[in-house]
Amino acid sequence: MLVVKANRALLRKRPSYKDVRKAYDGYLNETQLHFKELTPFEQKKIRDKIIEQAKRDRWEEIKISLISLFILSAIITGIYFWFFN
Repeated sequence: MLVVKANRALLRKRPSYKDVRKAYDGYLNETQLHFKELTPFEQKKIRDKIIEQAKRDRWEEIKISLISLFILSAIITGIYFWFFN
């Protein structure tokens, strides 16, 4: 019962939703984001860079998968020959 009373006392000290909202009200309205306007050529250039990076990342993932598969098959083959020979 003492724990329940202590928890209830802590809940009364907790700030309400209204208080928290009032504290953050100014921050939400003041945030302004400014983006640079890009020409269609710059947009295409950035798009091409993103596509090229995605291709490189995909190729890296494929290489890592193949290397892992090779190592795993070598380990399994080694264990097989070690136990059954």
